Amino acid sequence: MKAGLCIFILLLFSKATCQDIVVETGFTVRDFEIIENTLLYIEKRHIKNFNFKSKQRDSLINSEGFFIGGYGLRLYPFLDQDLIVTASNELVKDRSSIRFYNVSTKSINKYHVYYTTELMDFEIAPKDSLFFLSKKDKQIAIFKYGDVPRYNKIDSLNLDSYCRKLKYHKENLYGITDSGTIFSYNVKTKVKKRVYHGNSLLVNFTFDKQHENMFVTTFNGDLIKVNINGNAQNKTIHIGKDIIEAIAIYEDKYILTGDWNGQIKLIDIQNLSLIKAWNNKKRIVKILSGEQCFYTSSADRTIKKWKIDQK
Repeated sequence: MKAGLCIFILLLFSKATCQDIVVETGFTVRDFEIIENTLLYIEKRHIKNFNFKSKQRDSLINSEGFFIGGYGLRLYPFLDQDLIVTASNELVKDRSSIRFYNVSTKSINKYHVYYTTELMDFEIAPKDSLFFLSKKDKQIAIFKYGDVPRYNKIDSLNLDSYCRKLKYHKENLYGITDSGTIFSYNVKTKVKKRVYHGNSLLVNFTFDKQHENMFVTTFNGDLIKVNINGNAQNKTIHIGKDIIEAIAIYEDKYILTGDWNGQIKLIDIQNLSLIKAWNNKKRIVKILSGEQCFYTSSADRTIKKWKIDQK
């Protein structure tokens, strides 16, 4: 029994050699993305970049970084369109901004300031030329963007509580709320549906590859598997006592989660069983999957690369 317990503990908590610090930053990184050999990340009020091969900043952005106004919230790189889009909450109370950055000219070619309230989240759908704002006045605003006019508000939703995370897929906008509700909204038919309702404050979510299931994290350390169409029973497991802010799918076989206590967990996507865990010791803000690895940003002001040994 003792030997089995020791093996389990060794499996559960990997040593520090499983991680590498990619960059150290002056502030906690709220969002980052990796495109081939380039790391793009938000450092307070700027977008900065790092080249994995040269171990230096490359020429994608000005040497000082791309200024995004206020405290950076979300980052969307569309390099095939020569574009980086950001969302920020401005330093002035109740102001937020969306910026469209042209990579070739290294300049902002579209700019929008939304004056009425700060943002909880931002989502963009470039194929449909739409973006979505989740606001602190408990509203979702839907905009069509293009050349003339640059921004046109086409719809809005009123909610009963904050919506902390939005995602868009095939004409449907999905959101989670502090009241424990998951909703979908079809932007074409304007039909809103309740996908799930529970008692916990919902923090973050992601989809499986088939977009049949949502995996949702909560304020009290739960992970919830929700079938979007109601074709399978929902399942909830308790994986810790802390807020789970970060979640990602790894190889469509596993779920990666990160909580405010620095615990990172690898969970089987089918039965929600714990496979492996790591201890970062500081709050995990975001997780991004890679090839046989994953990346994290955390309150220790680093972006790290973690190796996954599935043997």
